[in-house]
Amino acid sequence: MEFDTHYGVVIHQDFIPLYADDNYAKIFGYTSAQDILGLKSILELIDPEAQDIAAHTYYALMSGIEKPQVRSYINRNRLGQLMNVLSIEHVVEWQGRPALQITIVDLTENITLNKNLQQSEFRYRQLVHSSLQGVLNHRKFSPLFCNQAFASLLGYPNSQSILALPSILDVIDPDYRTHRQEAYTALFDQKLKPHPVEIKCVHLSGKTVWVKLLESIIDWEGQPAVQVTVIDITESYLLKQKFEQQIHLDYLTQVFHRRGLLHNAQAKYNEKAVQTQQLYCVLMGLDELKQINHLYGHVMGDKALINFAQHCQSKLTDDDLLGRWSGDEFIALIKAGSNNIARSIAESIRHSIEDSELIDPQSGKHIRFSASVGISKWQTDDTIENLILRADSALELARAQVTNQLVMV
Repeated sequence: MEFDTHYGVVIHQDFIPLYADDNYAKIFGYTSAQDILGLKSILELIDPEAQDIAAHTYYALMSGIEKPQVRSYINRNRLGQLMNVLSIEHVVEWQGRPALQITIVDLTENITLNKNLQQSEFRYRQLVHSSLQGVLNHRKFSPLFCNQAFASLLGYPNSQSILALPSILDVIDPDYRTHRQEAYTALFDQKLKPHPVEIKCVHLSGKTVWVKLLESIIDWEGQPAVQVTVIDITESYLLKQKFEQQIHLDYLTQVFHRRGLLHNAQAKYNEKAVQTQQLYCVLMGLDELKQINHLYGHVMGDKALINFAQHCQSKLTDDDLLGRWSGDEFIALIKAGSNNIARSIAESIRHSIEDSELIDPQSGKHIRFSASVGISKWQTDDTIENLILRADSALELARAQVTNQLVMV
């Protein structure tokens, strides 16, 4: 579908159509502009619940009580289907009398949510559906126009404070600025068709604001510029992140499961990122899990696993990754300045579980358990899979000796 068909113009007096272009007609499911001019009133195109508001707005505009602006409406196409649109208003003269020119921007496809999302994501879908916020026009990122909603989204008191910025890039997270500059050039070179993009912006307070934006080229005072329609998706984005994180977690210990660990490791520790850093894989196996399950039951075995995962987590930083690799084995991917530091981190985990407060509720007996550890270090032209395989070999060597041993390869 060509993007231009999402824009259309109509001029009316008291909602009686005087002029419409073919794009406007096609947006509402009609064949040509003549079909629109044949309507008794274009109020028929507006959802019944919004018709009173539209009528009030029209008379307020024509009487000068309100100034033309950008508004959002729920309209209906010829088939009765609901549409989400932006209405850009201009008061014009038509045969000696004032009339209202409306430029309609059809945003239905841009905020229609994936119907295949799971039931648990219903709130996420609703948040995205209702989060339309603002409009911004700029040329080479120098702001030309924005509405109050756009300013408020980013924490600015009014639109003038946005227009005073030397560049709209100032409100975009640094990691996304180069990409937006490249997209701007591609849009003007017609190498990129307008499509929704999610980016991270910076609120005036410094907090993160996630937005979905849609860009298009417009004419502004005789020269091309870019119009950006912005949707605030911060809450829905974080909720989606939470859903995605949950599917990567081990249900029992709430650390990554095997697939989740590999997924996050590939994203976090790509080859380029680790060439200048020292990455280690620490593979740990509980020595007494089978015995605990046999003597005290699987409930206590589960508690031992949870306890061990918590001890591991307490010795790692937010920059490290921890996952349950198999039944009694856990993996930590850590960055350390030397072999001694990596070994020291692994040893601190091993020794911390010696004082574990795991007690059998039946007998009151203190249950002790230990861990054997294998460590490997990232090598030139390495992969995450090979790094883990070497740690697995080291763990086998440790377990082939006696319990509670550490082997580094």
